[in-house]
Order: sequence, then structure tokens, then C-alpha cells
Amino acid sequence: MTVRETIATMLSYLRVEQRTIPYAGGSDYEDPLPDALAACNAALQQMAALGPLFAAKQQRSAYFRAPTPVAVSGLTHGGMTATGSFPSWAAGCWVDMPGDPAMNRILSITGSTATLQFPHLSDTTSGTATINVDTVELDGDIITVLEPVRFRGSKRTLVAAGSREELSQNCGGDVRYFIESAISNNAVKLRMMISGYVSTDTVLEFQARTALGELTRADVYNNDADHTDPGVALPVPANFVESIFLPLALDAFFAKPTITNYDIPSLRNQDAPSLIHQQAQTALVLLERMRPQGRKPTGLWPAWSAGRY
Repeated sequence: MTVRETIATMLSYLRVEQRTIPYAGGSDYEDPLPDALAACNAALQQMAALGPLFAAKQQRSAYFRAPTPVAVSGLTHGGMTATGSFPSWAAGCWVDMPGDPAMNRILSITGSTATLQFPHLSDTTSGTATINVDTVELDGDIITVLEPVRFRGSKRTLVAAGSREELSQNCGGDVRYFIESAISNNAVKLRMMISGYVSTDTVLEFQARTALGELTRADVYNNDADHTDPGVALPVPANFVESIFLPLALDAFFAKPTITNYDIPSLRNQDAPSLIHQQAQTALVLLERMRPQGRKPTGLWPAWSAGRY
């Protein structure tokens, strides 16, 4: 089932005037497409977060770069900003500022200005800073990093730490990692931190539970004269559209203003919202029970073989 077909099914619960794609009903009613897309994306988020790993598991990596020099200026004694051509991936990393006896950390980067975690303890105002990479921002669609986390092409794994404090504790030579959330470019992102910065380019590999994508208007209709169907398939694993995805999406859709703000004839049966909610609860049960591999059949030994071995 395509995204366009799914949206059309959802809009069939509304007035006839609201069922056209794109909306052409004038100002009498609201365009229901934004609510329908929001409901579909909510259902995708539920499936990605609650479904079995096979439905949303992907191979991913994190690239920790070797120490990188950057020319900086605008430093002041006690100041907490620096100016320079900081690469975007430096946010969250350790940095050696010229003249400062201790390492600092870059909290965020806006344009050519880096905001530091600690005051700059030196009268040196400019020079060469060194970015020491112990933190990497992960892809935006990653929900959970799954163990094992290992060095690329190696069986050597990293030990998960429960907090930043635990990450900094002596771990007997083992490399640890910790996943934290941080605000980056006005969005919440996940970062992977390791216990100590790398001296050479280093890549870690792991599996991750990931989002199933986000639907937009471009997935529903083309910008041609006839607003044709782009033919985008729903990113739903095992094609569980009718049994899992659609009940979840409809349940969310029925709480949207498009439906709650109007007396829609198809919903005058007061049992309809309750029935759809029940279908959504059944879909959640099915979702949580899905498995990529069922139990192996039980093998029975024939009676004549008993006691032979």
C-alpha cells in the first residue's frame, strides 16, 4: 500500500469535501492532510520504538577523527567562547586552547563561534587549538544503540558506561562508551562518548534501533497538473499495514482537530471511536509479539531408538 492510498483510506472517514487529495474544499473546512500525516508519523514512531528489532534494526558506525588543529582568536581570560573555523563535528569534543593548562570542552558551535564548558584560564587571546575527539554526534534517526559496540573489523568490544561519571572512572584499560542526548542546531541528538580521545582516525561499528522515516506531502502527491500518486510505499516491515499500522494511525487521527472540531456524519455512531481505539490496542499487542524467527519445531525421538545411545 502506498502512502497516498493510506491517506485516502484515513480521509474516507471525513466529509466528502475533505476527501480530495490535495484538499480543494475552500474555507468551509480545514485541510485534513496535515493531521493525517502527523497521525501516520506517530504510528511509525510507535512501530519503531515498540516493535521487534528486526523491524527497525540497521548497521551503523561512528567516526572519531584524529586530533585536528584549528586557528582560534577572540579568547579572553575567564571567557567561555572562541572564534575560529570549527568543523560541525567538533561539538561535544575536548579542545586544547592555546595557553590554557587544562583541556576545555566545546558545548556548541554557532557560525564561527564555539561555546566552551569551562572558562579560558590564560591571557593568550589567539593561537592554534587542538580538537581531541572523544564525542561523535550520531545519525538523527537512531533511537537506541545496541550492543555490542566494537572497533571496526575487530572482535574487541567497548564496555557500556551508565553515566558520564562512570565513563571517567578507571576501567583497567578497557575502553568504555556512553550515549547521551544533547541539543544540536535546535534539535535533540544522540552523541556517543568514549573514555579518552583517539590519537588516530577510529571507527566504531554497532547495530541500532532506528526510526522508520517521516512522511511529508511529497509522499502523497506530485506537484503536477493531476497531483498524481508518487507511488511511495509505506516503510512498514512485513507489510503489516492493515493489521498494525493503519489501526495505530487511525487511533491518533481520531484525536486530531480535523475530527474533534466537527460533527462528521460517519462518526455519529458513538461506538466508532471506541472500536478504532480497541483495534489500535490489538495492533500494539501484535506489534510487541512479532518475531523474525519463530520457535523451532520440537523433535521427537522414535520409540525404537530409546536407549541406543
